[in-house]
Amino acid sequence: MNRVKVDLEERSYPIMVGDGLLQQTGDLFNRLGFSRPPVVISNPRVLRLHGRPLLQSLERRFGPISVIRIRDGERFKNQVSLQHVYDELFRAGADRKSWLIAFGGGVVGDLAGFAAATFMRGIPYVNVPTTLLAQVDSSIGGKVGINVRQGKNLIGVFHQPSAVVTDTAVLSTLPSRELASGLFEVVKCAAIRSETLLRYLERRLPEIQSCQPHALEYVVLESCRIKAEVVSRDEREGKHRMILNYGHTVGHALEAATHYRKFTHGEAVAWGMLAALQFGNELGMLGSDQGDRLARLIRRVEELPALSGISFQALWRALSHDKKFGSARIRMILLPRLGSSRICDDIDRAQLKRFLKNFLKQHH
Repeated sequence: MNRVKVDLEERSYPIMVGDGLLQQTGDLFNRLGFSRPPVVISNPRVLRLHGRPLLQSLERRFGPISVIRIRDGERFKNQVSLQHVYDELFRAGADRKSWLIAFGGGVVGDLAGFAAATFMRGIPYVNVPTTLLAQVDSSIGGKVGINVRQGKNLIGVFHQPSAVVTDTAVLSTLPSRELASGLFEVVKCAAIRSETLLRYLERRLPEIQSCQPHALEYVVLESCRIKAEVVSRDEREGKHRMILNYGHTVGHALEAATHYRKFTHGEAVAWGMLAALQFGNELGMLGSDQGDRLARLIRRVEELPALSGISFQALWRALSHDKKFGSARIRMILLPRLGSSRICDDIDRAQLKRFLKNFLKQHH
């Protein structure tokens, strides 16, 4: 087992990465100071595939465990699901001394984390992510919340987990599309912070896609290290942490414009990275050779769903609700070179409008 620390002084916590950690969760959480039985929040598919080793380990250490089930999918990360979690917590007798386990992908982690942050004015929770996307991204950093009709993650708070336990063995059951969704976030981490990781992905992509344990553990661990370092420097996205949003300005807008039904999150971010590459090239931010190199890697991961059927008006409307949208200009993360990123606060609205209209036409 490898450990990475998210260093936030009194809110610091470990990320534990290894193969087969679900069977050890009871002892791991007990050593972190938990003594009462947790409430597990998950979805039926994750529980069917991976629930037994987790629940058996927890029951051996803590006794009977309450489980709350929510529906799977980004469109269910909403107020209705949140109220269901609250209702079930009260039904289970949860109180201020209770703690939660978010057991699943990003939807479960975001929703359970937000419930933990707000139930009884805040109780602890831990993340046990079961998708590659959650393992390398959403389980780390304490950004929790829900979606509303105006956009993604517009209602939320910062509430750091007490720990993240990442069992890479569970990734072998992911559908190829879900594995690819997480790999796009790994590519993002490499693009903004580590050309070494980028080279590894270029050389070892088939091994990662076939879920060879050593290759999977390496990319998960390196991505966790990158995110932990960024979050430790800037917990609440004052400035530096914004680099993690590379590809997300356009990506989030694509998700919202298609009502979270056309793209996985990773696919939307992949399109967002391709758009940022092309737009950055127009601004002289990245040479075409380096841009083409990153674009080739993105397209090797998975064939992306086409942008057909998405109107510019719907995309721009969704973009206008994004948190990165300013009064006159838009913030975007662009790459001056591979493995390095820059926060650009002076993106001209009219110039971006023209670019996105052409980008949609090119990829319809």
